[in-house]
Amino acid sequence: MEHKATTARSYLEQILVDETAEPTALPLSLLKDITGDFSDDQEIGRGGFAVVYKGIFGDKVIAVKKLSNAYMHETEFDREIECLMRAKHKNVVRFLGYCDDTQRSREIFDGKHVMAEIHQRLLCFEYVRKESLDKYINGAYREWGTCYKIIKGICEGLQYLHDNHIIHLDLKPANILLDDNMEPKIADFGLSRCFDENQSRDITKTILGTIGYLAPEIREGGVIARSADLYSVGVIMLEILTGQKGYQDIGDVLESWSDRLERSQRDTLCEQIRVCYEIALECREFNPKMRPPSARDIIDRLHTMESIQGWFEKIFYFSTEPAQLPGSAYGLVETKPPLPVKVGQCGAATKMASIYDMVEPMSYLCVSVVKARDLPTMDITGALDPYVEVKLGNFKSVTRHLEKNANPVWRQMFTFSAAHLQSNQLEVIVRHKDVLRADFVGRVVFDMSDIPSRLPPDSQLAPQWYSLSDAHGERFPHGNSLGEIMLAVWIGTQADEAFPEAWHSDAHSLSREGLTNTRSKVYYSPKLIYLKVSVIAAQDLIAADKGRPLAPTIAKIQIGNQIRRTRPGQPQGSANPAWNEEFMFVVSEPFEDPLVVTVEEKVVAGRDEPIGRVIIPVASPYVPRNDLVKSVPSKWFTLLRRMTVDEAAADVTTGIKHREHSKTFTSKIQLRMSLETAYHVLDESTCYISDLHPAAAETAEECHRRAGGGHAQRARHGRQQEPLLRCQVGAHAHAAGHRCPTVERAVHL
Repeated sequence: MEHKATTARSYLEQILVDETAEPTALPLSLLKDITGDFSDDQEIGRGGFAVVYKGIFGDKVIAVKKLSNAYMHETEFDREIECLMRAKHKNVVRFLGYCDDTQRSREIFDGKHVMAEIHQRLLCFEYVRKESLDKYINGAYREWGTCYKIIKGICEGLQYLHDNHIIHLDLKPANILLDDNMEPKIADFGLSRCFDENQSRDITKTILGTIGYLAPEIREGGVIARSADLYSVGVIMLEILTGQKGYQDIGDVLESWSDRLERSQRDTLCEQIRVCYEIALECREFNPKMRPPSARDIIDRLHTMESIQGWFEKIFYFSTEPAQLPGSAYGLVETKPPLPVKVGQCGAATKMASIYDMVEPMSYLCVSVVKARDLPTMDITGALDPYVEVKLGNFKSVTRHLEKNANPVWRQMFTFSAAHLQSNQLEVIVRHKDVLRADFVGRVVFDMSDIPSRLPPDSQLAPQWYSLSDAHGERFPHGNSLGEIMLAVWIGTQADEAFPEAWHSDAHSLSREGLTNTRSKVYYSPKLIYLKVSVIAAQDLIAADKGRPLAPTIAKIQIGNQIRRTRPGQPQGSANPAWNEEFMFVVSEPFEDPLVVTVEEKVVAGRDEPIGRVIIPVASPYVPRNDLVKSVPSKWFTLLRRMTVDEAAADVTTGIKHREHSKTFTSKIQLRMSLETAYHVLDESTCYISDLHPAAAETAEECHRRAGGGHAQRARHGRQQEPLLRCQVGAHAHAAGHRCPTVERAVHL
């Protein structure tokens, strides 16, 4: 027996070193030895069916799970072993070995000593030093990069299990462990099921999963499918996003994360949060068929989002690598600052530095008052209560005053709108706050023509020390210095990092004392999205006046103040006209205005009679988001004479299914709608959209292949020219017959 335990110990040590080694049977004597005979001091966890101990041998540590007497069914134990033997992935806790031992022991039964058979069943796993996911979610601080990594890791581990025909059935934060690198590892396969390709998956008895995480179809009995695990993943993802159990609106979720995200990456990370939130809601659908097809589908959606975000990062920056550290104090160092891309027509290149470049830039004079030093005393007590007055023409602002401080630190920011500049000079004056009046200490004067300009991502302007001078410009009146003040002054825009924290000269008419508890904030411009609406056809239209034949019909599409009309349907006067026209609108989140489609009858010139309409909310899920520039299926909608937004919402979701069985005769209209989130809305009139199909939708390589591979050579002045590829974007005519401006880009191959 001792020899067997020694051999098993050696093999267990080999398993810990060699990740390709197979799990093995381990003797009970070895597991008793490394756990101190299952000592309470080495207990690290306890559940309803097992206790987990820390197994220590030498400098190696493993986790030993001792199953309770209630978990003594041989079938369940063998099934868990089978699942664990199949599972070998970085996001699945590693299975090392098992023990299935039966010993005869003297026990007391009905007051008598009898010999009884005691079953001991144990499982051994790698020891994960970090906490479980539920403790991380309930912790004081969650970092989004870590949360996103955990979400992806769970999906990748689950996809591996499903690829190996393993369905977990008990996914929850407590069964997901986190290692030192915050890499998630799926654990606890006590309720899991392993299937062959053609094996029946009907539930033959109740699954004892965890309420709140167990899919509804599993609770009610039915077929075990991968979608049950996806339901659990959706619940877990929502808990990671919100930090608590239960539902939260996407607006509340984004707001809770906003202040914790780095400003320069806030838009990118908020988009990741939004996509994860939408995936989580899809996973929690009651109908399993409405959930994502697989964990692979979730992973692909996340990768697609990352690739799109990475594409835009490459568009806006040549390189994001940090500068290399110098090898010596005098060595040459290669730096790679984030140079903005030049875009636009030749000779009209502009710099796109941030999201604010999508709107009209507003210039501001920015003044950062940092601190001062060596200020002189101003009264007989030898004290100085300094504050700073920043003055530009009639505009004036002051810092807080600091009592008895010759080396004050303020760190306050002030901005003055460039549209209201009233002076050629900026004065920064240090004063002493006295009971009767403010005494002059010294000042620094800046000529407006000498103040530099900066725009992110340019490096921030470093503050400098400036010597104070008296009212006559003397720096050493009577031979004494007036001290120095540290300032940074520049011309910036609303895109500047310091803008949200600044006091704005034209924001309030109150005094500085009245603004003690007031702080300005920057609100981003609404996110604009293209809404594509294709009006295809209608069926069974009825004239407004049933006593006359149907006149030619048009479709009017309206959202907010944007209105478009089709040409008369063909054939004219038909009850089943066809239009086949496509329209583009610009909408902004949170999509307050619904989409109203009205079919009108052109009775006489200047008189259109409405014969039916449908009101469709633009928000998801009524209008799908087309993130991948793919084809969106069309839908038939019921046309009613009068219809509210709530009725329209019911019509789009569940109402249509009931109306299909109704005997009421109604007119129908066929529409195709999508929110084209893969495109960027240009800053121009919605009537003249020149970027219907931007470069993001079609790479230059695809254009090159579609154009015939660029093999054709073009002769110019008798010389052979290199192949030239021209990508023409947005050459489309909209419904009113206007032609959109075209954007042509030439790429030399």
